[in-house]
Amino acid sequence: MTCAVIRGVGAGIGFRLQAYGMRLGVPLLRRRRLGRGLRYLVVPVNYWRSLEYRLALDAGRFGPGDRVLDVGSPKLLSLWIAERLGSDVVATDIESYFIDEYELLRRTRRVPAERLRLEVEDGRKLSYEDGAFDKVYSLSVLEHIPDEGDTECVRELARVLAPGGLCVLTVPFWPTSRIDWRDPDFYWSGASVDGEGGRVFYQRRYSAVDLHERLIEPSGLRLARLGFVGDRFSVGANRELCELLPPVTGPLQPALARLLTTGPAEDWHTLRKPLCALVVLEKPGS
Repeated sequence: MTCAVIRGVGAGIGFRLQAYGMRLGVPLLRRRRLGRGLRYLVVPVNYWRSLEYRLALDAGRFGPGDRVLDVGSPKLLSLWIAERLGSDVVATDIESYFIDEYELLRRTRRVPAERLRLEVEDGRKLSYEDGAFDKVYSLSVLEHIPDEGDTECVRELARVLAPGGLCVLTVPFWPTSRIDWRDPDFYWSGASVDGEGGRVFYQRRYSAVDLHERLIEPSGLRLARLGFVGDRFSVGANRELCELLPPVTGPLQPALARLLTTGPAEDWHTLRKPLCALVVLEKPGS
């Protein structure tokens, strides 16, 4: 993977997605969904999402007629792919929190119901038939599945992927294996596992070994691309640059992400502070 490829695609996509997200805030405000509407107007695409969206759109090469499955990713991208790229998208999550809002936005954007389906699914045991999708993607999701659930999920993604299809994943990266525990204040905390002191499993940060042993090899798919991105500048062993950005930078975060994060590198050792891995897998043709 080369930096030029991703940067070339992202040059226009990032700002178009930001403007698109801002427009989604208007119908929510009209229906008195003030919190969500203001969120889209002020921070339509946050710092790391803008990077992940660009990576996924470049790697996935989504197009008209593609059968696409999203497992747990932010739903703005699913709506964009369905409306702007013409793919038939099934957008899923383990909880139903997103369905009402995105049904409203789908109708507002006049996206046909058959173009964007919103469903509750557990990525570890998907209800779809073998080979049902041409493309599958899951952005910053697998790391949140406790125990061996990330491996179970990637096997399911491989099962529902058609021969010749692509699977696009992003996960947090760390030079060594790391698990983060957190207070149960996030929407899927009920599906997580308990730790000590009332905290629950929040996420795994994958090492290079973890990527291969937990995701790539168990999938049974061919590794088509593996890349790493991170902060251009280090602000401490356990800090990220985006943590220092005040809320007023919300509208500027996609632009700041382009300035403050690296281009993708094949070798994470070449980066000052690698934080995210892009994994692109391909199912061999029949």
